Amino acid sequence: MFTTIVVGTDGSSDAEHALRAAATIAKIDDAQVHVVTAYQPLAAGDLRDIATDLPAEYRELLRADMDAERRLAGARRICEREGVTAEYHEIIEDPTDALLDAAERYGADLIVVGSRGEGAVKRALHGSVSTKVLHHAPCAVLVVPAAT
Repeated sequence: MFTTIVVGTDGSSDAEHALRAAATIAKIDDAQVHVVTAYQPLAAGDLRDIATDLPAEYRELLRADMDAERRLAGARRICEREGVTAEYHEIIEDPTDALLDAAERYGADLIVVGSRGEGAVKRALHGSVSTKVLHHAPCAVLVVPAAT
């Protein structure tokens, strides 16, 4: 049914559930998987200015570029455990645009995303990636609900 799946990861537990769902579908359909993590870098000066005004627990949201490698390594471990071969892409772009562009670039017929990502602060700052993907996707979208 599906031949090419694009799945987004931000390193959250919700993204891990989305990865597992994508892997399950990929195994059933023998589909190609493309794992995407994305971020928009901030200039060093802007980062310093913003970081000094934030409480410590929110400063990590500004270091997304440093965490991209870690997120993809975690995604690789999940896919390997699930027995799925995937390609991994670190994209410097808005996460929604990165997923939509990857879907078009790789001819995806399914995009898989977690429903909540890293939490309320990130959603308030950037909006919901899953909602934006649902509205603009060139293919089917599976939004995997948050784990309970």
